[in-house]
Amino acid sequence: MSRIAIVVSELLFQSRIAAAVARLGHEAAVADSAATLAAAIAAGPALAIIDLHDRNLDALAAVRSASAAGVRVLAFGRHTEPGTLRAARDAGAGLVVPRSQLSQELPQLVESMLSTGEPAAAAD
Repeated sequence: MSRIAIVVSELLFQSRIAAAVARLGHEAAVADSAATLAAAIAAGPALAIIDLHDRNLDALAAVRSASAAGVRVLAFGRHTEPGTLRAARDAGAGLVVPRSQLSQELPQLVESMLSTGEPAAAAD
């Protein structure tokens, strides 16, 4: 079992991600502020799933912080904002996908990131 930090402020989507993580046999640690994210990262999660449009914190700073701590990062955002997706990749995210891809392929993306640390396929 791995611990996965989830940085998603939208409660419905957050709960869907947490439930999917639990079904995979992993522990979900929801971070809803910069302080709880720092605590979650200090606990050494194997992966952080970060919404690039989170309302509660600076998502790119969260990507940089997690990445600098050696935590693998799966970031997602709007497909209509390729600049934001690119910025997350530049900030250290191992995989950046549109929200629709995360919704459709979450179990596969999580397992791929945990097993190899590398994405199965990156999207722009």
